[in-house]
Amino acid sequence: MNKSRRVSAASLVPLVLVLAACGSRQPEAPPPLEDTVFEDMAGVMDEARGVEATLQQRKDNLDRTLQENENPAAD
Repeated sequence: MNKSRRVSAASLVPLVLVLAACGSRQPEAPPPLEDTVFEDMAGVMDEARGVEATLQQRKDNLDRTLQENENPAAD
């Protein structure tokens, strides 16, 4: 029984050392988007956000116009 405890303790030491070494590194900052393969995708996403904003503005204008036409005496 004593020998099995020594074997299990001896096998835990390298594991603990490996885990300690892995946890000590600080993560690196990601590279700028322009330097990655996702550069084109980011441009497409920015364009889509612009289209979304334009459509939302148009919807708001239509909603306002509909509301004004439904209640012309409210002005």
